[in-house]
Amino acid sequence: MEKNMIGKYLRDLRRRRGMSQQELALALGVSKQTISNWEVGRKVPRMKAVDKIANIFGVSRNSILAGLPVEMLEQEDRRVVDLTDRDIRLTYLGQQVPRKYIDIIVKLMRCDIAERGAQ
Repeated sequence: MEKNMIGKYLRDLRRRRGMSQQELALALGVSKQTISNWEVGRKVPRMKAVDKIANIFGVSRNSILAGLPVEMLEQEDRRVVDLTDRDIRLTYLGQQVPRKYIDIIVKLMRCDIAERGAQ
């Protein structure tokens, strides 16, 4: 799975706009090194910077935080899948989710459901 989705998405947005790191840095009031650190994944932008980035590129804050174009976040072609169905292969960002992670999610969900039932 991709570790630096925010940075890669930011770099893609910047390049599609034809902006240099220096130009984006000036627009955001940060250093060129800060932009570089975000893009390579050494650091992530704070929420105030995320809001400014969203404004500059005309995308949603959620799109930036997810590191994905809004179209991918709002796909309507989603199906409901029960996590306990062993015949279904789940994916995340194009990579198959290992069964051990699905089992952990199922255990967490059971705990959450039990807590809500006890209230």
